Amino acid sequence: MHLDNDLFQQLPVPAVQWPSVREGRRDGHARVNPAFSRAFRPGALCSPLPHWTDGAHLTRLPSRTGEPRVCRVTLSTLPNGDRLAVVEDVHAYHLDPLTGLPDRRALLLDAAQPTVSLALIDVDRFKQVNDALGHAAGDRVLEALARLLAGAARAGDLHAYRLGGDEFVLCAPHALTGEDLRPLQVGFRETLGRLGIPSGSFSYGLAQAPQHGDTLHALLQHADTQLTRSKRDRRGGLTTQLGRLLGRVTTAEPSGLNNLSAAL
Repeated sequence: MHLDNDLFQQLPVPAVQWPSVREGRRDGHARVNPAFSRAFRPGALCSPLPHWTDGAHLTRLPSRTGEPRVCRVTLSTLPNGDRLAVVEDVHAYHLDPLTGLPDRRALLLDAAQPTVSLALIDVDRFKQVNDALGHAAGDRVLEALARLLAGAARAGDLHAYRLGGDEFVLCAPHALTGEDLRPLQVGFRETLGRLGIPSGSFSYGLAQAPQHGDTLHALLQHADTQLTRSKRDRRGGLTTQLGRLLGRVTTAEPSGLNNLSAAL
């Protein structure tokens, strides 16, 4: 079977075709169809990755605007030896629906990229916020933190993800320190102050390669240990103060929740 050029060009989905290998050489360059050219940058998929076999693979491809999109590339070898890749943009399925940040699956997909350090972050006393103000208020707190992390990612060479619940990850190709996170803590505290939760904050654990591990799993484990220790150290005074403040909000008029909605 040979895929006729006219048929290839008319495919409604992005596609790339590589000629068969003859006598150890390729008999031509890869060609892309118009749907691929409209969606992705030139050279976005010059050749199949060496370890790719026929079947579906997840990878990131640069869109026409330069944004790296999560894509499913289905690769097949035609009877004449040509290889055909059909590309499906599945980026939306790898975003957290509440915050819009890349989710855990996107983090695992990106694990192949070099990560020098990461911060594992979660909201202090998030359950108390949920219990006192309701889940809608808790969602808005998570959205506020996500916006701060997304802003930091855009401003620097960083990547932000939501793992689930109130846990987030910030990855960097350079060493992250507590000083790097301090502006985020200040911004988060100010945002929660506008929501009527003036003592709100987040805790974090840091991990750096290679001293804390050379895989994503090892770095996350180390950061989780540091995060647990940090939360334990902070727990004493925060519990009493936050409980008192949240109690004050819930025993007053419902304006506390209204203020939260208005502030966001």
